[in-house]
Amino acid sequence: MTRRQLAGAVFTTVATAAAAQAPPPAPSTPAAELQAALEQNQRTSETLAKTPVPIETEPAFHFTA
Repeated sequence: MTRRQLAGAVFTTVATAAAAQAPPPAPSTPAAELQAALEQNQRTSETLAKTPVPIETEPAFHFTA
């Protein structure tokens, strides 16, 4: 597989994933807008919780009072 074929395959995969995650149409009322934002945040947090993060990625934090 050449670099161009690999790049094409990756681009196709990313484009398909982005199209599948297209945002829903904008709600018309403020309450509906708030509910849609809460649902989107919930879906995002669930997706991030499923993504493994290697320990090397995490920076070392030292909090001082």
